[in-house]
Amino acid sequence: MQSTVFTILFVKVCLTLHGNTAVLAELPSPSNIRINSVNMGLVLEWDAPQNHAENITYRSEYRGLVSSYEVVCWNTTAQSCDFTSHLHKFGVYFFQVRAEREGDTSRWMKTVQFVMDEHTTLGPPGVTLISSGADIEVSINDPVLRISEFKDVYNHAKFNITFWKEGQEEKTKTTNITPLRKVVLALEPWTRYCVQVWVYTQRFSKHSQPSNVTCESTAKGNDRPWVVALVTFVVMAVAVALLALAFWYCYRVVRFLRPKAKLPEHFTELLDPPCSSILAIQSSPQPEEVYHELRIMPGGA
Repeated sequence: MQSTVFTILFVKVCLTLHGNTAVLAELPSPSNIRINSVNMGLVLEWDAPQNHAENITYRSEYRGLVSSYEVVCWNTTAQSCDFTSHLHKFGVYFFQVRAEREGDTSRWMKTVQFVMDEHTTLGPPGVTLISSGADIEVSINDPVLRISEFKDVYNHAKFNITFWKEGQEEKTKTTNITPLRKVVLALEPWTRYCVQVWVYTQRFSKHSQPSNVTCESTAKGNDRPWVVALVTFVVMAVAVALLALAFWYCYRVVRFLRPKAKLPEHFTELLDPPCSSILAIQSSPQPEEVYHELRIMPGGA
């Protein structure tokens, strides 16, 4: 009887020790698993197991509401995995990751449900300012989504436009909320203003990240682009007319000094310099000389 009890206790101790050894040998799971999603791009990130970072690779998978898990990244040492190209703009997904080393695997670390159009973060809109007199035109570009067009997902967006005089951000700030992507702000002339824009979507009441602060200066209140264009045209027309008149004047002077009509020959001869007449005489052919033979006879003949 005692031997039987001893045998049972011995077996329990062995099993307990084996279980503890198995627990101690189990590969720890990645920690701090998180989803980084901006403009419908989605990257799963995690931290390496503490004190077990050597020779570890990772396997990352995802699934939809009714589908089974599909692997996207495996046998990688990177502590992130980009799932963007595998997802749909209105999809609902779950993600999981585990560590692997020399045939050993950790337990899966899983995320909670992630709804793409609801949980993704909207990036900042693009903002361009054009000054026109005392007005500034604000042009807004939607955030660029990675797997869809912005209007196809958030078709009832509004834009929160905040502007202030440069250097007075804390003192005076005005906000306009509009569905328009082009807005003209009537402001004070000869003043520099700064503008920042957020996107607000009625779908899920989402706010985007703020745009960069963009600044522009206003000019004289009654200045308008067409006025500037007209003045420029008049100035250029006057300049061209003056240039043409100058060319015409020069042409008339040259024609007066060097007329096309030929002068009579006797006028031309009079105008020729004396040396030219002498040269003409020298260069003319000489007349043939006429002579007779003359003999002188001695007186004693």
